[in-house]
Amino acid sequence: MGDYYPASQDDLRKQGTKGVMAAAGGVGLWVVSGLLNIPILGWIIAGGLVVLGVTGVLGKTKTDKTTGGLMMAAGAAGIAALVLPGLTNFLIGAGGLALVAFGAWNIFKFVKGLKTRA
Repeated sequence: MGDYYPASQDDLRKQGTKGVMAAAGGVGLWVVSGLLNIPILGWIIAGGLVVLGVTGVLGKTKTDKTTGGLMMAAGAAGIAALVLPGLTNFLIGAGGLALVAFGAWNIFKFVKGLKTRA
């Protein structure tokens, strides 16, 4: 029965933003995964992510700390790719796929909500 009521503008905005950001994040993970396979460039990127993550963790806001922790984890995965390249590539690829799927689902809900408003 809730399908007949128009979706609120705030809900639509949240779903659209989540969808686009999650899909872009998933594609970004795939790009970073590909770059980590390049020997010297991958090491530089992984080290840079760890350093940026440390500065984020030392930030004042909760968002800075969360983002910093995620960046440190991505950098650590890049460094781990030196030792276990197959496992890290699989985990980063699976994470990218999960983000793209989550983004696609939110974009689908966004479009469905737009149709109820028309």
